[in-house]
Order: sequence, then C-alpha cells, then structure tokens
Amino acid sequence: MTKVALIRGRYLTKYEMQTYELLRNKYDITAFGSLSAYHKSFKFKTRLLASPVDLIGLSDKIYFPQRLMHGALNRLFIDSQFLLGLEKNLQGFDIAHTAETYFGFTHQAVIAKRKGYIRRLISTVNENIAQNNEGIRGRIKFKHDALEEVDHFLAVSDMARDVLIQEGCQKEKITVIPRGIDTKLFHPPQKPKSQKDKIRLLFVGRLEIYKGAYDLIDAFEILIDKYPSLKSKIELILSGEGSEKEKIKKQIIEKKLAPHITITNTPYEDIPALYQSADIFIAPSQATKYWQEQFGMMLLEALSSGLPILTTNTGSIQETVGNAAIFTPQANPKHLSDILYQLFKNPGLRIILGKKSRQRALKYFDSRIIAEKIDDVYQKILK
Repeated sequence: MTKVALIRGRYLTKYEMQTYELLRNKYDITAFGSLSAYHKSFKFKTRLLASPVDLIGLSDKIYFPQRLMHGALNRLFIDSQFLLGLEKNLQGFDIAHTAETYFGFTHQAVIAKRKGYIRRLISTVNENIAQNNEGIRGRIKFKHDALEEVDHFLAVSDMARDVLIQEGCQKEKITVIPRGIDTKLFHPPQKPKSQKDKIRLLFVGRLEIYKGAYDLIDAFEILIDKYPSLKSKIELILSGEGSEKEKIKKQIIEKKLAPHITITNTPYEDIPALYQSADIFIAPSQATKYWQEQFGMMLLEALSSGLPILTTNTGSIQETVGNAAIFTPQANPKHLSDILYQLFKNPGLRIILGKKSRQRALKYFDSRIIAEKIDDVYQKILK
C-alpha cells in the first residue's frame, strides 16, 4: 500500500484531517505533528516530534507574550515549524505531503527528497499574499527551494494559486483543491428552533483584532442600544481563543454586555452542535498587510450547517461562500449592526440564505468530493 506522510507540525488538526481520513483504506497514512499539535488523534497513525514551536506554550508561564515568543523562535530557526528528526522518519514513504513553502518542515521534506528518502513531495498552500513571510533571513531560500523541488502544489483557493504563480511556480504544478467538510457531521438541526428561543449570533475563530471580534462587539452594542427590546431576544456567542481574549472580556464587562455575550472555547466534538444552536453566523474579518482570510474552516462549517452568513469580502472569503452570504464593509460596526437587524427582522431571508449555504457545501466542499480530488493528484504524481 502506498505510504503517505501528512506533515503539519503544530497545525495538525481534525478540521483538515477529516478529509484525509477518507483515504485511509487506500493509503497507509501517517500524520506528523509537533508535541503541541492542536489535535493528536485520528483514524490513522500519528507521530509527534519535538519542535521549537512547542516552546510557545511556555510564554504564559514566563509572562512573555506568545506573539513575541513566536517571532523570536522564527528568527532563531528561520521557521519554528521544524520537527526534530523528521528527515529520517520520512524514509520509505512514497509521498510526503507538507504545507506552505516557507515552513521549516517543508524544507526538511525537500532535504529528505534530495537524500532519496521519499519518492514524491506535495505541499498544500493557503498563503494568498505574494512575497509574504519573506522578512526573516533564510525564508526566501526556503520558498525558492520548495517552488523548485516540490512535485505538486494543492492550492486551497484561486488566490493561493495566483500567489504561487507570481512567486515563480509553474502553472502545471498546481491544482486548486479547496478544504473539505464532513457534511454528515456538520448539518442543519433536525428540528426547527422554537419561536420563543433567542436569536443566537455565532462567531467561531481566533479572538484577534484581524478577525473582527471588536467590530462584532461594537455592532452588538449599537444594535441593542438602538433597539432596547432586542435585549431579551438576541444573544452573541464568541467561540475561540486568542491573544485578545482577556481584553475582549474586559470590554464586554465595561460595556455592560455580559448578560448578552458569552465567550467560550468549544471542544471540537461539540462544535457541530454549537453551529446547530445558532441562527446567524458572523465572520467580520479584516485584511492586514501580512494576513487576509485564507480558506477559513469556520466558513465551511457554517455553510454545511445551513446558516445564513454575514461576512466581509476580504481575502478568499468570496471564493468560499459565493452567493450564500451577505457582505458588509470591513471595520464598519454600524453597517454590520444594520445588516444584523435586517436579518433579525426577516426570518424568511435567513431561511433562503441558510438553504444556499447548505447547497453550496454539498456541491463544492463535501469531504468525499475533496478526498477524490486529492486521490487523483496522488495517483497522477506517482505515475
């Protein structure tokens, strides 16, 4: 059986691996993650290797911000996603499947290929800003080597494909394959919610400025200040972790919104139920100089759960949601609040958008469809 190494370091997650688990009967798959990988248990083998990125977990204990710790480690190791002993662990694999062009473990896979440890090398690319992640000495070489020696790239979006081409990749080495979602796991609720239930607004993602968390809180405040009767009819759930979490909690208290806004960090196994409990999904992302929304799994989960989506047209969001969403300008809480009120007052519109979401997930992003496309690429490069 063809041996495949899925290399993701700290970013080894069930969100992405749910698609690859569908290939486990056709390929002998082993996932490689760091000791601090987000998820560690899958329906195929997993090997966890020590990595500099594991030290980020110490930042809270020594009162050193994670962002600064991550930056220091990247400068020391070119990229902190370096897995100790990875090259030797890849001996005998037919395919090594990494992520991005600048990650340390991708460069290790390039070295393993040079040594003849692996037959073929694939990389999934999310990056949708050209020449990004090149400010650290050594990363340009990492990217150059990957562009030259990776056999095939899986771009998760058209934007990611265009960035690869701008950075010098040959077009014929790229296939656009989006993320997949288990539409059987993430689905609309079986029973409609009671009319007596509150309208639940849901945000899932990193609690960071660029994810628009503050904009959402401001929009919620504007909404209930303008329409006081909504206080007993609407609630907001923020699910996630991030560097702004404590500041966001403080702001919620200062604005006297604690009775209406809940912050939680929902375990993966409970995420589908969280979406089913919601009425409107909101992703008010903001583009920055170094980041814009790539192919957020939370958008796929919301689509598959049949939720009406309110988001911003930044990064690759349009490619993900298509016409199954309402767009609002980024960093504009007033406009966001106005659209929220329209959705609150128009349950028919929520139903229409929710049906579009579900249909789009089934047609384009079902993990079974995506797994077949990945399988086709694997077979192609092995010939």
